[in-house]
Amino acid sequence: MVVDVASIRGAAGVAEVSIRTERPTLIGPFSWSSGATEGCSADQELAVGREAKFTPETALLSPQFETNGSDVVFVNLGKGLGVAGPGLFLDVKVDSSGAQGCLRLPLTAAGTETLWQAGAAPWVVSFGLRLEDPLSTLEGTGGRVTTELRVLRPVGPVRAFVGFTLGGATCRGANCPPLDSSADGEDTETPGVFFHFGGEVGLERRIGIGRRSLGVTLGGSLTYFHLGAPPGYADGKNLGVGGPFAALALFGPAGDIVPGFSPAARRGSSGPEILVARQTAFGRGPTETAWLVGFGWRFEFTN
Repeated sequence: MVVDVASIRGAAGVAEVSIRTERPTLIGPFSWSSGATEGCSADQELAVGREAKFTPETALLSPQFETNGSDVVFVNLGKGLGVAGPGLFLDVKVDSSGAQGCLRLPLTAAGTETLWQAGAAPWVVSFGLRLEDPLSTLEGTGGRVTTELRVLRPVGPVRAFVGFTLGGATCRGANCPPLDSSADGEDTETPGVFFHFGGEVGLERRIGIGRRSLGVTLGGSLTYFHLGAPPGYADGKNLGVGGPFAALALFGPAGDIVPGFSPAARRGSSGPEILVARQTAFGRGPTETAWLVGFGWRFEFTN
């Protein structure tokens, strides 16, 4: 009888387990534990199915199922921090007509060795929410709320990313229409408020700091702003804003590198972020340049 972990999906998220038996054998339950504990001693049983993705609609196998011949199952390792630690094993109970026992299959590395080599560098999705404010006049744009979605891919020691932004901003200055949140009708614009969307590109580097990690980002962005205004408003309503930016994000322990993966894999993490940008606005009036600062929170997920 042979039971082996064929692959790991995501950052220690799902284990693909191949099973080959010569006689009917009861397999399971599955659990995970550290090398310091007895195998198959964990109380929590892991979910097992025939599909690599686990959703509320996924059909699950019984914790203990019979296999005769070759079989492949997927084991949901869970989303807790514990399974991202070093020196862990995937434990599986087996019961054949001749013997009973516990098989321990390496899951994460105890040291710096590589257990799992990805066929391709994993994509990472990052989501940010920030409050931003220019420190001087910037063609009427004021305080902003910005949501941001990035897709990152490792390139050597850094990660390249492309991102998209969406949000709103106040209008600041003498040529702003009165704010009117009660405006209705077919026109969904709110007079006195900017709607904005844009894109960005850049590089990010993660630096370990004990149990946490620091994300250092350098990039550039270009954003389109449209000002809501009542009929007859004579000043410009559209402008572009662009320029370089730098950001620092401090990620919590959930962002630790999972030992034994190459390229490096991290579990989902989040943390506070501060951003500084030098932006130039054009299109609504005389071109203006200003510093902008932002504070927010960033979430990151590995595929």
